[in-house]
Amino acid sequence: MTARVVTLVVVGWLWLGAVLSAGASSLTHTPPQWQAIGRGLNFTLVHVLQDGEVVSDLAVVKIDPASNAFRMFHGPPQAITAWQEQLKAPIVFNGSYYTQDGKPCGLIIADGKPIGPTRNREMRGMFVAEPKGVSPDLPRATILDLLTTPVDPKKLPWTQGVQSFPLLLDYKGKIRVKDSEKKSHRTVIATDRNGNILVFNTSNRFFSLYDLAQFLKGSSFDIDSALNLDGGTEAQLSIKTKDFNYFSPPSWETSLGTLIDQQKYWLPNVVGVFPRQE
Repeated sequence: MTARVVTLVVVGWLWLGAVLSAGASSLTHTPPQWQAIGRGLNFTLVHVLQDGEVVSDLAVVKIDPASNAFRMFHGPPQAITAWQEQLKAPIVFNGSYYTQDGKPCGLIIADGKPIGPTRNREMRGMFVAEPKGVSPDLPRATILDLLTTPVDPKKLPWTQGVQSFPLLLDYKGKIRVKDSEKKSHRTVIATDRNGNILVFNTSNRFFSLYDLAQFLKGSSFDIDSALNLDGGTEAQLSIKTKDFNYFSPPSWETSLGTLIDQQKYWLPNVVGVFPRQE
């Protein structure tokens, strides 16, 4: 073997070792296998991998706002299945944080009506949708960074919105949450660079918020911005279309039976996704 070949082999080994070392403890995921579940609606379930081992599952819904509308709802707490039955929405997921008596911790805009506090400094992002009128300058759905875009509900050009925290990723790709050991079920709403809205829901208590932000940043979902919604047992996603049904986390249905029908797991605010009639 010539000296040049030996050098190339050694360099190759060093490069491969560096890649393996750097990525040995990083989180990856299996390639998304998107399934069309409606017009402008796609679903996938990916395995989250750490060192090649499956550590969690992640349900992902990709929503095209050109074909689907978003609406915010607040009312007496009820099971997400009851919300879905009431709203007749193909997709329903939990909103943001609320107090013990069911009042929202941050601002909610439901059909143009503000609900909850107009200002809470803990809130870091706001998902907004359905602009007033037709304006080519306003996206039908997006995420606002409340540190750079203060919100006046009287002047907000969108008719639907929900504030939450933390903002996991901003538009510059910066992680906006501190490292923590606290792990829980998670629901995250995100925008991708093609203008789609992505809803993520975890299957177990594997992720801390920081780990989830790092995972999403390094994922193949082409995320532009990501906002954390309420977590824990409130992190719920229900899908019911003509040919597809899914509830996440599914382990609650199998191991805990009618857990979601117990009053302490009911939700006072949810987000519904509806097919546009236009």
